[in-house]
Amino acid sequence: MSLNRFYKAFLALLAIGFGVNYWVKHNKVPDLPFFQTKLVDEKGNEVSASDWKNKYVLVSYFQSWCGDCAKELPSIQMLQDKLGKDKISIILISDEPFSKINTFKNHFKSNLPFFQSVDPFKELGIRVFPTTYLIDPNGKLLLSKLEGYDWSSSEVLQLIK
Repeated sequence: MSLNRFYKAFLALLAIGFGVNYWVKHNKVPDLPFFQTKLVDEKGNEVSASDWKNKYVLVSYFQSWCGDCAKELPSIQMLQDKLGKDKISIILISDEPFSKINTFKNHFKSNLPFFQSVDPFKELGIRVFPTTYLIDPNGKLLLSKLEGYDWSSSEVLQLIK
């Protein structure tokens, strides 16, 4: 094998390795960061994950520019409507400023609670949007999904009932 062909093969293998590493890193749901996420509400009040103990919690990390986040939001609203606030809490989190969060919220005329993460998502391991988790009343992770999902599906309802 000539040296030129060797370098081409080496570079091709190197590129494949970087591509596989990138895909695995960005397409794996990160460990649940919710209990470590520092949140603030629109008024700047700090909120704790412990505020949502003893009920099911759906936590979605989103960005206002994200198309899949926009597609997922109606199914999250439907889940809340079906089960009620006594059965499940919905927590929508962005690390963007509230001006962007509110534009997103108002566009969908949503009455769901939106919060801002004090920590940038990158520090929490969130790199794909939306990254959404369903947690049971004991804090156990039941389901996690990347890039949008129908959260009002029968699969989700079966997990909760």
